[in-house]
Amino acid sequence: MTRSALSKMSGAMLALCVAVLAAAPAASAASNAPASGAAKNLPELSGIWQVIGYERSIRTVDGKMPPLRPEAKKVYEQNIVARKQLKPREDLTRCVPPGTPRVLWAPFPIQIVQTARKVFWLHEYQHLIRHVYMDEPLPRLEDMDPSFMGESVGHWDGDTLVIETIGFNAKTVLDRDGMPHSDQMRVTERVRLIDGGQHLEDRVTIDDPKTFTAPWTARVVFERKPGVELKEYHCVLKYEEF
Repeated sequence: MTRSALSKMSGAMLALCVAVLAAAPAASAASNAPASGAAKNLPELSGIWQVIGYERSIRTVDGKMPPLRPEAKKVYEQNIVARKQLKPREDLTRCVPPGTPRVLWAPFPIQIVQTARKVFWLHEYQHLIRHVYMDEPLPRLEDMDPSFMGESVGHWDGDTLVIETIGFNAKTVLDRDGMPHSDQMRVTERVRLIDGGQHLEDRVTIDDPKTFTAPWTARVVFERKPGVELKEYHCVLKYEEF
């Protein structure tokens, strides 16, 4: 069997295993619960998606620079200088997970697996997995172990999936230029199908009073990729192009 065939099988098996694991606990209750959006007349987000275009610098929906506080702006400017001078930066050289929401802009496929209890975002990039726990409250920030991806909960607002994520470790940046954030960052996403289901829009709102003077929103759009499978990914200790 070829490597290509194996990589396709691994992506499909990963998605299948995730879906099975999501349904395994409380099997009796799950037997009466819908396994997909269609069963509850909700939008069906499951499938393979890939970001349209690639922007090195994150900007607001109206194309403006996010409203950085003076101290954070200094850090941002230092990161830009360091990048131009090719100075090593941990997030680019040590295979550090890009974190949420930066991983959304990675130019690699994403597989969404939608179930009643969870919505999984399976990223080909570094094989990262986001668990979005549906209709559950967010834990208290002080009770959480900070992480690169944070912890996410979601609910439906009509045809829009609303995802809230907190619990970050502040070891990542928001874009390739080095836009900083703090461990107090709260990310709220509003995800919906557009263009007859051929595209997926994610409006990402960043609320981080330590870093920004006000909340602000960015927008990322994905294209449906039928027939594409997640492939093997190897992170190497070098500057990543993302």
